[in-house]
Formats: sequence, C-alpha cells, structure tokens
Amino acid sequence: MHPLVTLYKLQGRAVWRRATRNLRSVKGAVLGLFGVLVIVLWMAPSLWQAHAQPRTDPLKVREVAPVILLSMMLLGLVTAGSEKAVTFTPAEVDFLFPGPFTRRQLLAYKIGKAIVGVLLSATLMSVVFLRHATGWPQAWAGFFLAMLFLHLMSMAITLVTQSAGERAYTRTRKAILVGVGLAIAVAVWPAIRGGNRPGFFEVARLLRESRIGSVLLAPLKVFGRLFTATTWGEGLEYTGLALLINAVLLGVVFYLDADYLEAAAAKSQAMYARLQRLRKGGVMALGTPGKTARGAVPLLPYAGGAGPIAWRQMTTAIRNGRGMLLIMILLAIGVGPLLAKAKDNVSLSGSVVGVMIWMTLVVGAWLRFDFRGDLDQIDHLKSLPVSSWGVAAGQVLTPTLLMTLCHLIVVGSVMGMTRHLDGVLIAAAALCLPFNALLFGVENFIFLLFPTRTVASPADFQGYGRQILVFFAKGLLLLLAAGVAAAVAALLHFAGLSWPIAIAAGGVTLCGTAVGAWAGVAWAFARFDVAGDVPA
Repeated sequence: MHPLVTLYKLQGRAVWRRATRNLRSVKGAVLGLFGVLVIVLWMAPSLWQAHAQPRTDPLKVREVAPVILLSMMLLGLVTAGSEKAVTFTPAEVDFLFPGPFTRRQLLAYKIGKAIVGVLLSATLMSVVFLRHATGWPQAWAGFFLAMLFLHLMSMAITLVTQSAGERAYTRTRKAILVGVGLAIAVAVWPAIRGGNRPGFFEVARLLRESRIGSVLLAPLKVFGRLFTATTWGEGLEYTGLALLINAVLLGVVFYLDADYLEAAAAKSQAMYARLQRLRKGGVMALGTPGKTARGAVPLLPYAGGAGPIAWRQMTTAIRNGRGMLLIMILLAIGVGPLLAKAKDNVSLSGSVVGVMIWMTLVVGAWLRFDFRGDLDQIDHLKSLPVSSWGVAAGQVLTPTLLMTLCHLIVVGSVMGMTRHLDGVLIAAAALCLPFNALLFGVENFIFLLFPTRTVASPADFQGYGRQILVFFAKGLLLLLAAGVAAAVAALLHFAGLSWPIAIAAGGVTLCGTAVGAWAGVAWAFARFDVAGDVPA
C-alpha cells in the first residue's frame, strides 16, 4: 500500500477518534446529541420546503447557476483566495516535503483530501438547496462536481502564479477582471440605457444571451443542466460532461507541475498562524502581524485602571481591525439609501430596527475587543494591580462604544436620507448605548463562565452543541433583562405618563441591568482559574 494511502487511513481514524472521544462521558454525549439535533433542525426546513412547496423553475436555475459559478471564480481572483488551494499543515510540511514523494504525488494527495471535504459539503448543500433541484441525486452530483471544479480551478490558478511569477500573474488577473467586467457591462448596458434597473435574474439572462457571455458561461452551463436534469439519461449525460471538464482541468493541474513546494510551505505556515489567531481572537485577529502599527487613541483617564485597559483595546481595534471597522461603517451608512424608499413611517421604523438587530447579531460577533479576544492574556490581566471591576469595565467598554457608533450611524443615515425625525428611531438611538452595554456584559459574563475557542473542528459535534447552548443562554439573559426594561416603560405609559417619560424610565432600568451585567463580569473574572478554565 502506498504510504500516502496509509496516511489517509490514519487521518480518518484520527478524525473518528476525535469525534467520539468525548462521547464516553455523560456531558460529552449530551452535548454531542444536542449538536447533531441542531444540524438536523437546520436541514429539516429545507427538506420540508422541497417536498411541501413547488420546486423552482428549472429554466431560472439553468440561467443563474453558471453566473453564480462565474462570480465565485472571479471572487477567487479578486481576493487571491486561490492561494489556499495548495497549502499543507505544518506537520505535512515537516514530514512529507523531505520524504520520497514527487511534486505530483503531493498534488494528488492534496486533491484526495479536498475530495473528502467536497463530499461532505456537497451532501449538506444538496439537502439545503434541494428545493431548487429536480431531485436529490441531481443536486448532490451537481454540487459535488461544481465544487470540485472550483477547487481545481483555484489550484490551477495557484500553479500558474508559481509558473509565471507573481508580477505577471497580477497583471494577467487584472486584465481578466477588467475584460469580464466590460463583458458584463456591454451585456447589461441596453437595459440600463432604456431606463430599467435589471435584477439578478435579468442580468444573468442578458449575460447568457450576449456573445462574450455565452463563451464565458459555456463550460459552466453543464453543472446547471445536471442540477435540473429530469431523466436518468439526461443526468448521466451531463454527469459525463462535468466529469470530462474536471478531468481536463485535473490534467492542466498536473501538466503545470510548478515548483510550488517552497511557496506552499511559506503560505501554509502563514495560514496556520492565521488560523491560530482566529481561534484566539475571532475575525478581528486576522490582521497581518509584523506591519508597522498605525493609529493611536488619546490617553484616557485612569478611572481605577479601566482607562488604560480600554485604551489598549481601542488602540488594538484601530490598528488591527481597521478593515472590519471600515466594512461596519459602510454597512451602517448604506442602510439609509436602501430603506429610504419605504412606503410609510411605520414600515420604515420597523425595517430600520430589524436591520439594527441584525447588525447587532452579526457585527457584535466581530467586535471581540474584550475578554473573548484576550483568552490567552487573562493571566496577564490578573497580575495587574487593578480591581476586577476596573478590568471588567475596561474590557467591555470598547465593543460597547463601537456597536453604539454603528447604531447611531444607521439612525443618522436613515434620517438624513428621509429628512424626517422619527420618534421610534430617536428612542432607539437613545437606548442603544445601555442596550449594548448590557449585550456585551452578558457576552463576557457567559464567556468567562464557559470559555470556548472561536473555531470548532468539523467533526466536533460537542463543540457545536456547546456553542448553541451558550447562544441560547445569552439570548435568554438578554430577553429577561430587556423584557424588564420594556415592562417598566409599558406600565408607566399605561399609568398615564407620556411616551418620552416612559422610555426614559425604561432606559434607566436598562442601565441598571447593564450595571448588573458588568458586575457579573467582574465576579466571573475574579473567580476565573487560568490553570483550569482556559480551553486548549
């Protein structure tokens, strides 16, 4: 048996052992079952929709599928995501690169590992998008072959980069992006010139009907036809064509056979370091280390030690999270133009509040400038001559202020576009600061009691179950605290007081619950045991 095949078997045993290791205890078994239950509940609505509701028109799927694949290919070119296609773990670099293996054997080994991941992803995606296919076999085959095509294309782009050189590849990539952009603009221009605003389906149809677009989308149409095949004969025909396309692309990958080992080793080390920073600090920790630090925050008052700690987190946010903060601000500013055309003020207010809630859930997970991003620094924080209250306040202050800034930009953007002072939005702007203080207080309180890393391994059902349980616990605490404040405001209003006074009373109650949450953070930090509570 070839040594690389033996390595596949050993890795499979390791994955199985890691997945079942914690199931031997009662706690691990409960968390594992809960994680599996969550995945089943996530896929159940898709299965119900596929069997209880009408399927999507196959013609629309055939028009859109090639455009989506083309968009994903271009996204890989724009973001240079193709560099992930030929990367190895540090252990593989240490043991396989010096071993008696050729470059093509290592490529085959990497492609084999990718096929296993594609099999699992295609199985999940075929269930989630079953409603848009004519059947599950067609959906699974379409997703598997399309995802394998994208991976092989990324790998080919990586090897072309190594063969042609980074500078020549960059020029070629820009030329391809400009050419495809011009093709799309030429295809859509007649509709825009006629005063129309074509949607995604219309853009897909126009691009498919244009001369350049038909050439670009020709090899990608096969996957859409396979996804919507109505007979076994048609399915086998397009499966064969998709396999032929992937076989040609696989031949291109092996034909290039670039000397990629040195670059792959460097990129693999960089990606491993990035993954470790992600596990420790979340999305905001993905900044490139080693660059010149730029940006500064004025020194804050000492305030019992909270000021210097908050200053450190704010400086970290400006220096390492500048890209994410820019995305957050652009998203907040863009809410105004998107929602300014609401039919009435009631729908506008409801839509804006809904967007603010959505941004709180999404953006709040990015803003880990608190204990969640300092899990490996808690021993240092405990050694400071600062009270637990000072440390807790300094840690929680930065994400609270950043999230409040995001909410205020949303409200200002909407009011600026509509030129209307909406009472509901003014109340939301007034209450966002105490609510965010409560939110991140609860986040850090739960985190210090049940610390977890950001990323769970694909087979770690116990990790998924633990994260979902923690999410439910946070939601329950937030609902109880916010419900108390809302009940106080409602009771005062029904007692005859005006809405501004009732809302002010609710805000005061919300401030009280936020202070209680921060007190809980200080207590949890004081009892945190660095030796036993920090997860591996």
